[in-house]
Amino acid sequence: MSELQHPVLTTTFLPLQRKSLARYIAHGTPPQTALEQAGLMAAQLCRARLHAPAEIERLLHEACALFASHDGATAQLAGAGGGGQPELDAWLAALAAHGVLLAPAEILQDFIVQSPSEYPGLALQQACQETLAEHEIRFPAAFASDDEDDDQAEVVASDARAVEHHGLYTSEQARVLRAIAANPDELIDLDGYAGTGKGHLVLALMDARPGRYTYIAPSRGQVEAFRARVPASTAVRLLTQVEFANRVAQHAARIGQTGGFVASYRRSTRTPREIAGRIGLQGIGGRSPEQVLLTAFEAINRWCASSAPRMAFQHFDRSVPAAMLDVAPYLAAAEHVWRSMFDAELQRSTLLSLSPAHIGKWLALRGVTPPQDMGMLLVDEAHDLSPSWKQLLAGHAPGVVSLGDPHQCLSGTVPRWAASKVLEMHQSVRQGNQVDGLVNQALALDGLGQDSGPFIGAADRATGVLHYRDWSQVPGEGLRIHGNVADLALDAAQLHAHGLRPYLHPASLRALRSALQGPLDAWRRRDSGSNQTQERFLSTQAGQGQGQGALLELFASADRVQSLLLALDDQDTTADGRVVLCLAEHAKNLQFDVVSLSPGCFSAGQGARIWHNPVRAVYLALTRARRQLHVPADGMEQLQHTAALQEQARQARRRERQQASGYRPAR
Repeated sequence: MSELQHPVLTTTFLPLQRKSLARYIAHGTPPQTALEQAGLMAAQLCRARLHAPAEIERLLHEACALFASHDGATAQLAGAGGGGQPELDAWLAALAAHGVLLAPAEILQDFIVQSPSEYPGLALQQACQETLAEHEIRFPAAFASDDEDDDQAEVVASDARAVEHHGLYTSEQARVLRAIAANPDELIDLDGYAGTGKGHLVLALMDARPGRYTYIAPSRGQVEAFRARVPASTAVRLLTQVEFANRVAQHAARIGQTGGFVASYRRSTRTPREIAGRIGLQGIGGRSPEQVLLTAFEAINRWCASSAPRMAFQHFDRSVPAAMLDVAPYLAAAEHVWRSMFDAELQRSTLLSLSPAHIGKWLALRGVTPPQDMGMLLVDEAHDLSPSWKQLLAGHAPGVVSLGDPHQCLSGTVPRWAASKVLEMHQSVRQGNQVDGLVNQALALDGLGQDSGPFIGAADRATGVLHYRDWSQVPGEGLRIHGNVADLALDAAQLHAHGLRPYLHPASLRALRSALQGPLDAWRRRDSGSNQTQERFLSTQAGQGQGQGALLELFASADRVQSLLLALDDQDTTADGRVVLCLAEHAKNLQFDVVSLSPGCFSAGQGARIWHNPVRAVYLALTRARRQLHVPADGMEQLQHTAALQEQARQARRRERQQASGYRPAR
């Protein structure tokens, strides 16, 4: 028998076939066996309210004994009948919302044949767990090559034994692990939908051979969250993208590829005027040196986010009118700024900021590759990597596993590797298949399409999808996601006024404070009659159509504004409250039992230009829920309208840039 411990059962399966429930709804006829009769009785109770799994188990045991010993008890189950498919769907949705599913017919039939009058208990519950199964993954032995010296050969030989790793995985996860094990020095591009268990794969690799991998994640929070999942006894290398960029740059400097300059992440506190004066930047036309500097920074950032080996006119077309015609002086200025960013003397006092994107571009242009002693690189959220970093990583001899989800890239496009082994995962281990329809509708609206196949929820996970008509109907717990800061601010104020003390996601909190700083300052000075800033902000929001009603409602009540101020100041405490708030674009890496999406998530960008892709933000939000997902009844219709408006706006901006660059369409 396997020594692997089965995961905690968060879903309870009732011994009731779907066809038996449909017959009862349509004709009022109870099932024939005591086992299914007990399942029907439990379904009647569980659809009405939440029950603890232990309570359901006890009910099923007692009900089976009752129906098996008293013929008259079955008559008590008779229903009115007359229901159809909509009522059946409503039953199933209500059960799923309370963590309850019907046992698959093919599995239940075997138990009915064996014992139609006795509830099989844990045996049935485990038999219904289909998503995860035990798999053996064999990691081949590593052999020394003929040209290695004796010392190195001895080290390799000591680790030459094959490793057999056993674990609970989906069939897709097992296939991916076997592919990585069989190709230890390959470039592997793993695309997996949200919740398919990419982090679980990394843990399995680290556990099997911890010394062979380096895990890289975008932020410190993600690295620490992953570190908490790794056994303390396992020696692992976990780096943020900033730490990784610094290490690669240090390695390049040591081997003489950077002319002695050690590039490292840094943030300048100098003003544009100071920087322009120090590097000797001149004005161009009617633009001051500071304005030219800001134009150069924008072009450099766009260039670093592209695969272009050199800056060109297209990197200036947003900031310089008719860039194709007069880009030469701006191009020269930007190249001067770029050289200054990597000048050891100028950067001695951190004159100019350097980001991982800048460092990656600079290193890629010099043909730098990461140090080989890092082993195979496991790069999380690789969909946000710039083309330069992808070019740099592609030359890493020990291999790279790129873990990403292109649909979570909220801005821009996803650059692809020039040559890689492509693997895909579609099977969620976080959500049940009740969410498939919503998630796949969102994916269909994304410009990437569904060439890689549909999202597949787990058949043995219960994730109830609940449609609300008014935001006040959603529960005051779990994660509440908003599409704009106005709705977020009003929700935070209302929750705090009810004593719930909401916790705001740090990134959303920063966005909220930045957006409302002016209006809140004006509100504090309202007694002196200085409310022009507040009125100007509200009129701007009204013109954009983003949360106009929410802002008017918020600032119309002094009590609500006071509650908002208290909520903003109450964020130093730990996030142990019942409810967490965030914007849709900040929902990455979050998962909660209960998740509610506000109507603004689906209409974000209908009246204003936003930096992120609203369809992908909704996909991101939809895939956060484990047990309950609350969405507006007309949410997907609104999202379809939003997607159409965003595409129209994108085409209009493209035409504007073409015209500004001197492009004239053929007649």
